[in-house]
Amino acid sequence: MSIDSVPAEALDARRTDTRERAICVAAALFAEHGYAGTSIRDITDELGVTKAALYYHFNSKDDLLRAIVDEPLDRVRAVIEESTDLSTRELRAAFVNQVLLAFAACPPEVVAVFKDPELQGIINANVSHSGVVNTLAMTLARATSGVENPQEIAKDHVLRAVGAVSAGEAMLNAWHMVHQGEGGVTPEALAEIGAVITRTLEA
Repeated sequence: MSIDSVPAEALDARRTDTRERAICVAAALFAEHGYAGTSIRDITDELGVTKAALYYHFNSKDDLLRAIVDEPLDRVRAVIEESTDLSTRELRAAFVNQVLLAFAACPPEVVAVFKDPELQGIINANVSHSGVVNTLAMTLARATSGVENPQEIAKDHVLRAVGAVSAGEAMLNAWHMVHQGEGGVTPEALAEIGAVITRTLEA
């Protein structure tokens, strides 16, 4: 069968599948061998595709790393975009828990990539460039002040929201450092982190 005879929908699905598999394989290899210790050849060999097939989706190994970092950020961004009513403490607490679950859904190999000291500068730059952390803090600050216009947010609400988000991020990082190799964050740990964020936000 020639490629011309393959339905467009099937081609799109095949390309998407290759892209997603490439991200998973690259994350696993980066976690096992380190970013510097993994070559494009290693990734294509593990995938069973040619370099040309991989380069159809990614221009470089750096592009693959950015895609790995973007995956959890995209999940958090989706939670933020879907939030409609954060008018009460209870609704904000539920929203915080949803955000934490989105972060915690990272596979162990993705978590390992995030924690690789060699990559911290690149990852932090990508996270900062995404703006998702700032968006999350401002979403919580607007909700706490009960306003839509950022100019109308009470200054103490901005400080509390930034502190709450920073505390949550630090606690997640600390949990992974203490429990390296133990898989995902436990429900108990997520509940404790969520409680700290909510207390900081609602103080």
